[in-house]
Amino acid sequence: MALLISSFCLQTVTERVSKAKHIQFVSGVYVLVYWLSALLWDFTIFFITCCLLLGVFKYGRLDIYITDYRFLDTMLIFLLYGWSAIPLMYLLSFLFTRSTSAYIILVLFNYLSGIFTLLIDDSFQLGKGFTNMSNATRNIVLNVLLLFPNYNLGKCIADYFTFYQMKKQCSREKPPAYLNCSKANNTKNVYSLEEETIGKYMIMMSITGFVFLLIIFFLETTLWRLRTFFHQYIYFVIYKAFKKGKVSKELSGESEDEDVQNERRRILGHPRELLNSAVLIKELTKVYFKYPVIFAVKNISLAIQKGECFGLLGFNGAGKTTTFKLLTGDEIVTSGKVFIDGFSITENTQKSRIGYCPQSDALLEYMTGREIMIMYARLWGISEPQIQQYVDKWLNSLQLEPHADKLISTYSGGNKRQLSTAIALMGKPSVILLDEPTTGMDPVAQRLLWDAVTWARESGKAIVISSHRMEECDAFCTRLAIMVQGKFMCLGNPQHLKSKFGNIYILNIKAKIYTHEDKLDDLKFFITMTFPGSVLKHENQGILHYYIPSKDNTWGKVFGILEEAKEQYNLEDYSISQITLEQVFLTFANPTEPRKRLSSDGLKKR
Repeated sequence: MALLISSFCLQTVTERVSKAKHIQFVSGVYVLVYWLSALLWDFTIFFITCCLLLGVFKYGRLDIYITDYRFLDTMLIFLLYGWSAIPLMYLLSFLFTRSTSAYIILVLFNYLSGIFTLLIDDSFQLGKGFTNMSNATRNIVLNVLLLFPNYNLGKCIADYFTFYQMKKQCSREKPPAYLNCSKANNTKNVYSLEEETIGKYMIMMSITGFVFLLIIFFLETTLWRLRTFFHQYIYFVIYKAFKKGKVSKELSGESEDEDVQNERRRILGHPRELLNSAVLIKELTKVYFKYPVIFAVKNISLAIQKGECFGLLGFNGAGKTTTFKLLTGDEIVTSGKVFIDGFSITENTQKSRIGYCPQSDALLEYMTGREIMIMYARLWGISEPQIQQYVDKWLNSLQLEPHADKLISTYSGGNKRQLSTAIALMGKPSVILLDEPTTGMDPVAQRLLWDAVTWARESGKAIVISSHRMEECDAFCTRLAIMVQGKFMCLGNPQHLKSKFGNIYILNIKAKIYTHEDKLDDLKFFITMTFPGSVLKHENQGILHYYIPSKDNTWGKVFGILEEAKEQYNLEDYSISQITLEQVFLTFANPTEPRKRLSSDGLKKR
């Protein structure tokens, strides 16, 4: 029985650690529904096993548990044990981060808790080793033992056997003299609360099942709110009192760009008008209270409207994934507020109804791709007759149809990312959060994914995406923020950022093959003198790559000068382009020099 009961922790640990449970919660599944459905499924498996076990009793001629309809009593004992033990396994599963470790340790726990609690009880009954213990202490210990389902099961089985064995002996014409075969004992009910009956053990199994479920519900709901309260109003307040200077320095907005400051003023100045925004972030801060204390997200404010695709850029460790976790309720907010479609994410995750693709794939690998998409389609309320067609549409749109009926555990990394993104995009979420969705995908899969993202944005959904692919964000995002060390360093649409912070043109010149080296030197001198502040970034076999300042140099002026110099300096080809978003990103996102920029008066070599 211990092997079976312990196995019910495997799935709960796997879903919690992989974040599959969290994805279900943000998709609208309520805590009570999640745990009761798990209990119903596991209890059904347990019931079938109990039926088989009764068959073993019958085959083994354990008639005392089978004959005269006693198999119903035995089944009731087993079912009450399952009702008590399964929620306990769920509760203990919160202590583990690996399902295999959880299973092994809980098997040992169930074996040992059953053996040692019964040994303690027998010692009390026989008086061995506990002669100096007071009756009050003895009663306390025995009452504590009643909290263990395995103890209650063992006592029920043993006392049930003793009860009917004694009745059988007393029913003889000449019962053994050592038995108390009085009329009172012969008429005693096995379910009574007297000694050598099973009533109190069955009552305790009934009660502890409810208690364990209530504790689980508390951990998933009330405890989260308590932890949020302690982080916001106790830990952070105390830390600010003792480290006021450091907190002020970390959360100061003095070094922020003007656009970032304007966004904060807009949100703080008109909170009610912006409450209907798809995503509203008000001075969001996340502090990890460990040694040393880490400010992961620092006082960011942002409003994202429906139909907008917002890109969050930054190096690893900039705070992007932490921000996503705060937006989905996966991490506790230290300070600030997050509203998704008007609902506070810290108060009710389920009502927010978010489509979320986390950085690591939160997939149930024992299911097929089609099965998991059908499951999420049902969670989103897609009508049953339309589910198959709806799922097929998404499988085809991301070219997952060839793999749809394979186990997810056999998928490649790219296919898992496609499936995770498809799950986030499907259904009816008003907000979709995609944390580096294209990681590991081939170019064709990336193109299909961005087509799906564009369709979702055009259908009125707000999309927040983080990516290391600057060209994709430049093409598809309507607004961007570059995040460095937990702060927004700049904010705006891609063209605005390139115009504001990329005060340069990129000039590529290709000289003719037979151009003499002296001629190339003359060309370099000409560029340096004509465009003061220009910097030669690369040179390779007659190809020159320059950064030239845009100040006082219009497109027409630069083209005109180069066209006149084309014959004089043997230029085969040349091109002028604006700075790319990636270069703007590198200018800001250097973790050692986050505010180093390209000067408008000239260019500084790195």
